[in-house]
Amino acid sequence: MELVRAATLTGYFQVAADLRLDTLPLLRSAGLARAIVAEPDRMIPARAVIHLLEESAQAANCPSFAVRMAERRSIADLGMVSLLIAHQPTLREAFSVMQRYRNRLNSTLVLQVDERGGVAVVQEQWALDPPLISRQSDELALGVLAGLGAWLLGDLWQIAEVYSAHPAPPPVDGAAYARLFRAPIRFGSDFSGLVVDSSLLDAPNPRADPALAAHAKRMADAMMAETERSLEQEVEEAILLQLPEGRASLTATARALGLRSRTLQRRLESVGQTFAAMLEAVRCRQTTRHLANPRLNLTDVAGLVGYASLSAFTRWHTQAFGMAPRRSRKQQSAVGRLS
Repeated sequence: MELVRAATLTGYFQVAADLRLDTLPLLRSAGLARAIVAEPDRMIPARAVIHLLEESAQAANCPSFAVRMAERRSIADLGMVSLLIAHQPTLREAFSVMQRYRNRLNSTLVLQVDERGGVAVVQEQWALDPPLISRQSDELALGVLAGLGAWLLGDLWQIAEVYSAHPAPPPVDGAAYARLFRAPIRFGSDFSGLVVDSSLLDAPNPRADPALAAHAKRMADAMMAETERSLEQEVEEAILLQLPEGRASLTATARALGLRSRTLQRRLESVGQTFAAMLEAVRCRQTTRHLANPRLNLTDVAGLVGYASLSAFTRWHTQAFGMAPRRSRKQQSAVGRLS
């Protein structure tokens, strides 16, 4: 199920009120009720939330709508795992907790941390099938990550750059971005993410309390045992991490999960899945997402989904989608203009 916690909408009504927005028709259009904010741990459809945020930003003529929401967020809005996250000794371990308890935060958000040459790129990608591109949900996720880093590390937290796959907003919206991220923002990039010095991931969290962390873990494990990540989610996350580097194989994925290839195959078969089918599904979803970004040329898209050459990517795409990637991109663009 593609679900998120109702707490994802924390700050929504305050921002809407500031912008004098009538939320009732927008909520109805998304199939949501105002009462959901009274139950922050309730799981609600992710697509409904994404639709609501996008339509609200358009109705208010405010591209920074979700950024303004993120300004109002606190670590407590992460729910029952917030205490566990807050008392992790480092940001790296806080991120690990978020990955482990993904089902009770937002099951459709995949947190990725890529480190190279002393630099870390932190991203959260929506694992929706089919993909749903939305500026507001992307920037809300980035804003929450930025706020988490600031809360855990205080003045030590510093973002080197912010990358956004969306166009630059009008100057009037720029102040909200500046307040939240406090870093240069490269709009119109080929991905969305935060760039920080890798050393920050292991910087000590001055608020960490090992005893409280252990207590919070016992409570979280007791209350959330039934929502542990499924095998499919573990495999999907590993594929997402390996796909751009062309390493998304059964062997590499099994190794990343600490399993033997045959063991992973058997466990997938026991839940009616195969690795090949999961790889194909993730590759199709990511291809659709990347083709929607006009900043990426087809060679870039090919590399991001694991193909070393454009010709090989084109052959696969034609077989998977029934048309060449160039034509598929034109169709997506036409649908986007109509909507």
